[in-house]
Amino acid sequence: MFYSFELEQYLGELLPERDPLFLEMEEQALKETIPVVTPPVGNFLAWLVKVSKVSRILEVGTAIGYSTLWLAKGLTGLEGEITTIDMNKDRATRAIEYFKRAGVEDMIKVHMADARKVLLDFEPGSFDFAFVDAAKGEYLDYLELVTPLISPGGILVVDNVLFRGWVVPGSEFAPKYERMVGHLREFLARLSQNLEFQTSVLPFGDGLAVSVKRE
Repeated sequence: MFYSFELEQYLGELLPERDPLFLEMEEQALKETIPVVTPPVGNFLAWLVKVSKVSRILEVGTAIGYSTLWLAKGLTGLEGEITTIDMNKDRATRAIEYFKRAGVEDMIKVHMADARKVLLDFEPGSFDFAFVDAAKGEYLDYLELVTPLISPGGILVVDNVLFRGWVVPGSEFAPKYERMVGHLREFLARLSQNLEFQTSVLPFGDGLAVSVKRE
């Protein structure tokens, strides 16, 4: 994490008591080392969906559906639909079972395939909110593919953009992460310079880039 585990834990403790299903998924993700957003980030996603009153949500990177359920929580009381994509069929299948248990399966469409192929099937402006949390080395591809799919005034949120703070110049990390860190630095540079978006990078969780597509 970009900042201390203790701070992230404290922010989590400030949240209202979570549904037992969320707690079960958190425990399962920790047990199996499945990458999911932290509870504070999930809560932020739900809040952002609610206050922005979006209804057509795209998610790239389903995993077991933890962040998807936070997005659905933001849609509670509003009409809307979530399209989520993940090529890991085992995890996506498990996510569907969680969606059923949460009673939101009717509002979620799951695509079990490579997002870089699936995204080509959608029309420009198909979504007013997109959340990307998938393979970090593919973020530049997702930026190119997702940008035209977001309607004017829509929101793009990308997780893990600070990657443990290692994207900061001068950071020390194992050589095996050099390529990934390089990809994320290039991604952030390209996103921040993209005139189609107004972007802010939030240093909580593992770093969130939040962009609004200009009208």
